[in-house]
Formats: sequence, C-alpha cells, structure tokens
Amino acid sequence: MAIPLKENDPGVPEPSNRERQFSADVPTYDTYPAEPPRDSGWRPADQRSFGRNPQLDDKAEKIGSFVGNVVSRGREALGRLDSMKSDVRRSSGDKVEEIKQRAAEKFSNARAVALDRLDEWRDSARDSANNAKDVVVRRTREARIRAKNYTNENPHHIILGIAGAAFALGLTVRLMRRSRD
Repeated sequence: MAIPLKENDPGVPEPSNRERQFSADVPTYDTYPAEPPRDSGWRPADQRSFGRNPQLDDKAEKIGSFVGNVVSRGREALGRLDSMKSDVRRSSGDKVEEIKQRAAEKFSNARAVALDRLDEWRDSARDSANNAKDVVVRRTREARIRAKNYTNENPHHIILGIAGAAFALGLTVRLMRRSRD
C-alpha cells in the first residue's frame, strides 16, 4: 500500500511513475479533501468565468424564486394542516368531554325526574289507600249504626230471622246425616 505524498515536500523521495499510475491510494483532487496545487488551473465552479447570458440568468432567477415560493407555500400548507389536525384532535376531545358531561347531566336530570314521579305516585297511592280505608271504615260504621237502629226498631223480625235460619240449618244437618247412613 503506497502512502499519498505531496509533490513539493523536499524530504520525501519522489515515487516512481509506475506506482502512481497503478496505485488506488494516489488521490485525485476531485475526490480528495485537500487543497489543489497552486500551479494547476483548477478553480471552484463558482469562481470559473463562463460566458454569462443575462436573460438566462433572469429566467433562472425567476424559476428559482418560483420554486422557492412553491416549496415555502407547501411547507406553510403542511404546517397549517398539522395545526388543523391538532386543533381537530383537541376539539374532538373537548367535544367528547362536552357530550359526556351533557349525557351525565341529562341522566341525572332524568333520574331526578323519575324519582320525583315515583315519590308523587307513592304519595298518591298512599293517599288513595288512606281514602279507601276511611271510606270502608265510614261505611262499616254506618252499616253497624243502621243495623243497630233496625234491631232496636224491629226486634221481632230479627228473632224470626234467627229462628228461620236455625230451622234451615237443622233441616240441612238432618238430611246430610240420613244420606250418609
């Protein structure tokens, strides 16, 4: 492996042409990161003087400006799109939370209304049962009073009714005994 050498270094022997021609280690200035020799005619592309065409330069400048504007607008559009996406994500998350809150409020309102109605129905049923009880007690009392008044006014009808019921019961018992025997 040959070591690359500088041509103007006085302490280093000059390599033979044969080594330089066939060695892969000899650098070329287009790929080697070093200064080119001073006496060579090589210059960077931006320092070379070519015949310039001002119309071509203007058109190239317009095209470059146009392409630059298109690229910057594209980047701005992508930025706005990313911003819109994040806004949509945030707003959709906020909307979901808002919907959850509304649903919870509606559920609690519906539950409160249902409990109120249930309390109303319970109170109504209690009132109806109390009214029915009062009506039964009142009618029973009235019937007892009427029966007492009737027995006081017509005692012989009561005695005849009791005697007729006893006779019918006795007759029924006797017929049942006879049919068994």
